[in-house]
Amino acid sequence: MHAGGLSLRARVNHPTRLGGAGEVRTMATGIKLGPRATIFVAILLAASAVGILTPTLSNTVSKDVQVTGFAVTLTVDGVPDSVSPGSLFHVIATMANNANRPVPAVLRVEVRNPNSTTPDELTVYAGCGSEEVVSGTRLIYYIGWHGPLLAPKGISFAAGTILADVAASIGAADYWPAVLHEIEGRDPAGYASLIDPGLNASAGVRNSDSALLKVLYYYAMVNSANGDSSNLADWTLTTVFSDRFVAFGGAPQNGFLVEVHPQSRGSFQFKFWAERPDGLGIPHHPTYTCGPL
Repeated sequence: MHAGGLSLRARVNHPTRLGGAGEVRTMATGIKLGPRATIFVAILLAASAVGILTPTLSNTVSKDVQVTGFAVTLTVDGVPDSVSPGSLFHVIATMANNANRPVPAVLRVEVRNPNSTTPDELTVYAGCGSEEVVSGTRLIYYIGWHGPLLAPKGISFAAGTILADVAASIGAADYWPAVLHEIEGRDPAGYASLIDPGLNASAGVRNSDSALLKVLYYYAMVNSANGDSSNLADWTLTTVFSDRFVAFGGAPQNGFLVEVHPQSRGSFQFKFWAERPDGLGIPHHPTYTCGPL
């Protein structure tokens, strides 16, 4: 016997063995768990591993979407097999939209001369764009600005069409927010000009609720005698808004000219493709010019 009248045997607790019936001791904390708590912990551990499971109320439907082809199909005519030094030729490069929404596209032209290609050997008359001297034998032309915007497949409006007529046909289409979002992501300042006062868009565009007007104004495809008007009847298309666009043929859609200078020699290899606009197409870019390239 010890002090207090209790034996050492009587004062010591003997816990149930780990894994024994009725109780479980956690290894980390020594806390005892009963059978029901043990089951609950197991469920929590399983849920943390595979995510919380909720009752399924319906069958599961799976669909595969295959993306085929290109958003834009490009065809090029007018490039001759041979020319004399000093000649001009007319290029008809047509971009055709295959998508069911408007798509901005610009034409890029790479010119190679195995001997020597310099800006003094070629001049491109294609409205606005840029000329990049990549190397002594390679030039790349950017023909366009930050557009044009190709209309959805199957849609076409001629230059001079009143914008109210365009809006009556496709103004309520659900793709305009996506087109505006594309502008916002690629050219935040240009997008802000459509919304905020004090920037380069007209008051009529900023105050308008028409996404169609904002988009076509951004792509320089509409004009009005009264820039403060938000009335779509006061705005007209300055060029075609169509699923097919000849770069850069403007309203007449007659293509562009390439001049081979009299001092040019050898051969020129032309490669054409359409791509989404980049920084070169944003107005006031240092290498962006309007006039001969």
